[in-house]
Amino acid sequence: MRLVKSVVLILALLLLAFLAVNAWIMSPTKLQWMLQLVTTEFGHWLALLALVLIYPAMHSSRWLGLVCLLLALVFLVPAIEASRIASAQGLSFSWQRLWLPLHTGKFKVKHERRIFWREGDESLDMVIYRPLGTDKPLPCLLIAHGGGWDSGDPGEFESANTELASHGYVLCSYGYRLAPKHPWPAQAEDTRRACTWLRDHAGELGIDVNQIVFMGRSAGAQIACACAYGISELGARACIDVYGTPNMFLANEWSLPDDLLKSLVLVHQYMGGDPQKVPEAYHTASATEFLEHRHLPTLILHGTQDSLVGIGHSRRFNDRLTQREDCFFLELPWGTHGMDYFPSTPGGQLSMAAIVRFMERFAYGAP
Repeated sequence: MRLVKSVVLILALLLLAFLAVNAWIMSPTKLQWMLQLVTTEFGHWLALLALVLIYPAMHSSRWLGLVCLLLALVFLVPAIEASRIASAQGLSFSWQRLWLPLHTGKFKVKHERRIFWREGDESLDMVIYRPLGTDKPLPCLLIAHGGGWDSGDPGEFESANTELASHGYVLCSYGYRLAPKHPWPAQAEDTRRACTWLRDHAGELGIDVNQIVFMGRSAGAQIACACAYGISELGARACIDVYGTPNMFLANEWSLPDDLLKSLVLVHQYMGGDPQKVPEAYHTASATEFLEHRHLPTLILHGTQDSLVGIGHSRRFNDRLTQREDCFFLELPWGTHGMDYFPSTPGGQLSMAAIVRFMERFAYGAP
């Protein structure tokens, strides 16, 4: 029996050690990325497990007990870093919420799915999150969903979007036609359709049409930024870029045909070819091409450990915006792709806090 317990303990420690190492390397496979996301955002639970194992480990070897303590500290890095960054940046962060994932918003939220465009056998949906109990027009977050431009659904990130809306914003997550059947600028046309539909239904939805903020995650961030900066008549009040690619020329240059996403294939099928073949498409799809002509408050969120969309995209974007006092870049040193998916985790809490503060400062026009 003692031998069995020792074997189980060693196997548990090996598994924890693998998760700890995988959390801090760039993930070459989809499974490793998913494990990385769970490990970094829920590492506090794994730290608790490691601490529980200290007692039986010490009975086998003092060194095993020290390994358990070291693993616990590694798993706590995201929470410790989140607390440090929150303090430095003046953002809200709760250690209690890591263990008790309660919502922190002001309002209850109702959501519904509606069709905003139909033509022939094609249609596009919008998922609308509306705070209840308020009768004044509210700022709106118009969100382009992620998915590598060839997949995804506007119903994604339901928990995060619900909590964000509970702070007093109408969230409208919209669908767009997908590559390769529909290359860019089809997505810009669909964003224009979504904006027109919102303005036509603003009274019904309780939206202040002068306070529409464009937002996207991953592929959706590219669409949101390109439309906010490149199509001024859409009237974006501000822009939120969550681990996106705001420069498609760089996306083409930095993509590889055999990486985790087969990103070079994704870029070419989305853009309709390489930059030599369709230079105008790359130009209009790149928010960075319009920075000299359009000034928008902008928030950028990205994780250093992102193996799907490299942190370099956001760093380059931020470098172009550093002279502007209404542009902000929050870099999370443990964060990977999807770091904001779970509202109560370190990445989720900081992302939510940064977006809420940004909205309070700029969507409402407050100083």
